[in-house]
Amino acid sequence: MTDSDVATVASAVARPRLSWSTALTILAFSIMTVYASAVSLHTIDVETKIVAADFSLQQYRQVLAGERGFPYQWRVLGTYMVYAGERLTGLPPHTIDIALKTLLLWTSTMLLFLFSQWYTSESGAYAVVGYYMLLNVPAFNDEQYSIYFTNDYAMLACWFAAVYFIRLERFGWATLMTFIGAWAKETMLLVPVLLGLGALRSPKLRVPFVVTSVAFMIPTVILRTVYPAPLAKWAWWDMLFTNVPFLQRSLDQFKATIKNNIKVALFYNVFWVLAARRVLSGSDRFATDLAITCVVYLLLAYPVIYIRELRHFLPLAIVVLPLAINAIEQRSADRLPAWRRAP
Repeated sequence: MTDSDVATVASAVARPRLSWSTALTILAFSIMTVYASAVSLHTIDVETKIVAADFSLQQYRQVLAGERGFPYQWRVLGTYMVYAGERLTGLPPHTIDIALKTLLLWTSTMLLFLFSQWYTSESGAYAVVGYYMLLNVPAFNDEQYSIYFTNDYAMLACWFAAVYFIRLERFGWATLMTFIGAWAKETMLLVPVLLGLGALRSPKLRVPFVVTSVAFMIPTVILRTVYPAPLAKWAWWDMLFTNVPFLQRSLDQFKATIKNNIKVALFYNVFWVLAARRVLSGSDRFATDLAITCVVYLLLAYPVIYIRELRHFLPLAIVVLPLAINAIEQRSADRLPAWRRAP
């Protein structure tokens, strides 16, 4: 099976499907995955002696009061979703938050399952979501549980949805997802980037590119106007010297940087290579644009994030995992005897 054969099979899937049994299975594993991080609510920070649940609530109240530090104060969607649930039900914030995280993870995983079917078999799509669930555990367990991280869950659901709708050419829905997700995290900038790459070769994508750019800018401008801060507070601009090897001032800092980069490499391990080889085959232009978008994300993220916080690399799952599994399935098909290959 050649790369062009794989592309033909992928394009033949006009509209991926999701059965009720699959949806319920994903829900069950979403509950287990969120539970794995929720147990840290009862832990105590060794240095500060603060209970995780108390610190999470403190941050939650600070955001509601508009008093949290920057850029955290501009990531409000998760907090206000929890607050709405608290007001409607009267339940404790963490009870609402665990339920929200579970629903958002369920949503992002189902979208990943649907999207993967353009590039893998149905069993391959199960492998994709299984690995994605596995990645969520270390991604959110490197720090104590916090309501703040609901923003990441919401952003991932909106980002995956936007990619899925763009692939379907449902640009209105992609715009809506961009607008909603931008209240959670600035990562939703990736949607205009993806459409901008497509607009370079297809005039029909120019209007969606402009509209999604505006949808991203509206929440961004509002939040930075309501909660103003100097440019120096917009991100951790000095992270370039923390994340990129050989830019450190001491041997201890260099060792920490190497360790953190190894963690990033191990996050997707050989899947980085398999996905890159699949992209370089050039058989699917949308996958190529999506991969370039993720490279842009890495270039933008490395100077402003802590790469040791692996949750920042979960947005790449929608391109790395399906294409890596695609490469594995292709290799497996090539090794089958001729009489066992699909006609």
